[in-house]
Amino acid sequence: VHFECYLVHSQGRTLLVDTGLGNASSNPNVVAQIGGGIDGLLLSELRLAGYQAGDIDTVFLTHLHPDHVGWNVTRPGEIGGDESPTFPNARYVAHEADWAAFDTPRDSEIFGYDWWAQTVAPLRRLGVLDLITGETELTGELTVIPTPGHTPGSMSMVVNSGGEKAFIMGDVFHGPAQVTETDWVFHYDMDPDKAGETRRAMLDRAELENAAIAICHHSGFGRVIKESGRRYWQAL
Repeated sequence: VHFECYLVHSQGRTLLVDTGLGNASSNPNVVAQIGGGIDGLLLSELRLAGYQAGDIDTVFLTHLHPDHVGWNVTRPGEIGGDESPTFPNARYVAHEADWAAFDTPRDSEIFGYDWWAQTVAPLRRLGVLDLITGETELTGELTVIPTPGHTPGSMSMVVNSGGEKAFIMGDVFHGPAQVTETDWVFHYDMDPDKAGETRRAMLDRAELENAAIAICHHSGFGRVIKESGRRYWQAL
């Protein structure tokens, strides 16, 4: 399984889409149980590309599941210690509906551990979290739109630049097979019917607008193509 994050430049801004798994300090249970004990590579990959954490001015969180928020904060010691934003110059943007859905002990422990207190709740304490409620323009080229179903507040980024379009769709679908089999349900879709409705609508739009598409659990960009009346993923 891939855990993809995306770096986007737009009109003098540098934005990051999702923060991935984190490491054994920032998101210990997720790294242990989902990542097999292997730290996420986001920060090292950014450095290899010539970027430091301080270069990011906006972190857009497609949704607030634990494998998408792991590098939100950094701490020198134990959970509840002196957390600081991993991206110190950034505002973190997420949908209010996901905050409402997960900001309770019961709902934040659906994965068997309290990842919320480790990675998301500190953002509000630190004063760096902006909760939005609907379609929001981040720059003149970037708009984020509600794409609910996987979670109540799932969102996608629409990139419209230079006459071309791309959609970064988080977990609207989880792999190429769901481009064809849109009714297939992922185990962690919180509202499977709504997730399927959103998936079909976004794939319809991607096909109509010939947009490049990307998701967070499959590497690389693709397009929607149609053959013999069925849709397929075509890698770019």
